[in-house]
Amino acid sequence: MPPASRAGTSPRPERSIVPIPGTGGKGGATVDSDPNRSASATSRRSRRPRRLARLAVASAVVALAALAVFHRPIFLGNVGEVAPGRVYRCSQPKGNLDALLASLRPGSILNLRGGSYADDWYLAEVRASDRLGIDFYDFPMEATRRPSRSELLTLIDVIDRCRYPLLIHCKSGADRTGLASALALMLLEGRPPDRAREQFSISYGHVPIGGPERLHEPLIEYEQWLSAEGRSHSPALFRGWVERHYRDEGPPETGTSPSSPLEPGSRMGPPSEWLAKWGRASRG
Repeated sequence: MPPASRAGTSPRPERSIVPIPGTGGKGGATVDSDPNRSASATSRRSRRPRRLARLAVASAVVALAALAVFHRPIFLGNVGEVAPGRVYRCSQPKGNLDALLASLRPGSILNLRGGSYADDWYLAEVRASDRLGIDFYDFPMEATRRPSRSELLTLIDVIDRCRYPLLIHCKSGADRTGLASALALMLLEGRPPDRAREQFSISYGHVPIGGPERLHEPLIEYEQWLSAEGRSHSPALFRGWVERHYRDEGPPETGTSPSSPLEPGSRMGPPSEWLAKWGRASRG
């Protein structure tokens, strides 16, 4: 007879010894005869595939959402129209350079990435611009710091006097290109700063974390100044604000305007001269 259970508690279910086949009944294994415990274990095992399936579906949904959001920068070279027929934007053209120039037929290119003739993509872009009669403006900027007054005035000047259409690019076409595109809308179409800031879009791959958000500061501060002064945006008013009111954190400057207008052409000089002097050594 099994021992009596304590008062107020249920007796533990018995375990049974099940003979192992081939042992002549001498060997055995202890199995749990509690049907509830066995059912619980079976239920857990059946739930595991369902959890994995839900995880797979959730991962697929996230991946599809990311592809939808970043479709332009991943598959389309981040090409976009800023001001119809006048200003376009893109990431660094590489294998698609010839097709892109043939499609957009720009009169000017504004390169905000920099580079040198030691970079194949830079050399190809300078040569293509020269061959097609495109004005190549070479103006490297940083993507993770506040623009200086001189940089803003240089961008304003190029946008004001370049030959259109203007094609703007940096490396990814998201941050520095977003700033120049926003300025183009303010100068050419009179867009107010809050509307122009839409050029800083996640659809172009712009993520304002870790530095690129500092490129927003000129537009935000100009918008705040307009509100405080009770004034409406105009291109001339914006340029005057940059010259007289913009808080400059760049290197000390002797004046409020760039020392000289940015002229078309590589900042390194003609490629033939550079290649003759340095090309053989630098390119092996």
